[in-house]
Amino acid sequence: MAKCIRNHSLSNDEVQRYSRQLILSEFGVHAQERLKNASALIIGCGGLGSPAALYLASSGLGRLGLVDHDNVDMSNLHRQIIHRETTVGKTKVESAQITCSQMNSSLKIDTYNQLLTHENIMNIIQQYDVVLDCTDNVITRYLINDACVLCDKPLVSASVIRFEGQLSVWNYRENDGPCYRCLYPQAPPAETVSTCSDVGVLGPVCGTLGSLQALEAIKILTKIGDILCNRMLLVDGLSMRFRTINLRNRQLTCAVCGTNPSIVHQPAPPPFDQCTTDQPCRKRLLKQNERITVNDFANTNSSSFIIDVRPEHELQIAQFEKSFHLSMDRLLYDKNNEELRNQLRTSLENNQQIVIVCRRGNDSQIAVKKLKELLSDIENIDEKIKDLEGGFQSWHSDIDPNFPLY
Repeated sequence: MAKCIRNHSLSNDEVQRYSRQLILSEFGVHAQERLKNASALIIGCGGLGSPAALYLASSGLGRLGLVDHDNVDMSNLHRQIIHRETTVGKTKVESAQITCSQMNSSLKIDTYNQLLTHENIMNIIQQYDVVLDCTDNVITRYLINDACVLCDKPLVSASVIRFEGQLSVWNYRENDGPCYRCLYPQAPPAETVSTCSDVGVLGPVCGTLGSLQALEAIKILTKIGDILCNRMLLVDGLSMRFRTINLRNRQLTCAVCGTNPSIVHQPAPPPFDQCTTDQPCRKRLLKQNERITVNDFANTNSSSFIIDVRPEHELQIAQFEKSFHLSMDRLLYDKNNEELRNQLRTSLENNQQIVIVCRRGNDSQIAVKKLKELLSDIENIDEKIKDLEGGFQSWHSDIDPNFPLY
């Protein structure tokens, strides 16, 4: 009988399991061995982290780290495909671990049910070969980027919003690639950053970008293909257009990877005045006497002039009876506001309190400021226009659970 000779350390079960990628000429058994001995850290087990974790778990990766400090919510399930109805309420890392273990029982999985800070991130990141930023949060991205540079780890980063996404690999030293700060040295103001929780996202867009993150991570770990370094992939799911743009090289003046960096021992703490989870971010732009609580409003709404500033398509979900619709776009950008000004003056002359309402009590505060500018000539205007604190979300939780939460 002829003797079987193996030129690898894979078992027969592993050869069978991963056979479809083993027969790829660019991949083969040695790439599979490298993957088996490698580790990856996924930060964020949401819309991006779900497909990334599933594909890395099924690929034959040796060790997978999962970081998230949030719990599974029903609103996650349309895009966060690693979670199930049966795991709603569980921590996301526990839910993700269950699914990944069911897919590949030989995979070693570490879970970190904690908020990443500049104090703990280094100890976590330095244990892994590649890091995937699946947080989809621009502020947290600086923290993760800095830690990856200081620990010399490649970073596969993606973001999605509405129907669009982008993907790039940062700090890929083999190509002397730039880090995130090389292109964007400073974090943008919090009020300029939109999130999926604010403006929405279609699930398959998350799936596409998260899957591509897993692909780039596998390429990095197995040393195959052309890494998406010094380039950025832009995806428009609505028009189904994919294009790649070139990025500038690593900057010698960069605060973390330049020749004389100012961030040298641990990442700079990001301004955590923004949300770093899927939970809604509550802004405070008004003084308390410029706002009305949902409990007080419930007792006085019959005599109030209610202005709903949400986009028109959200009115179809639910709205207050007899409310007046004034979109934020019209309020902020329509220069012909005389008709609106006269209508508001009439309401004030009838001693009606004007209450501005939106989804979460954020846009309504901006609207209050704008309307007070329009009616600045009216005496005691501060007491006459208020925003509903917490918006329809607080109305649902504190007053009327039948009002749909979204």
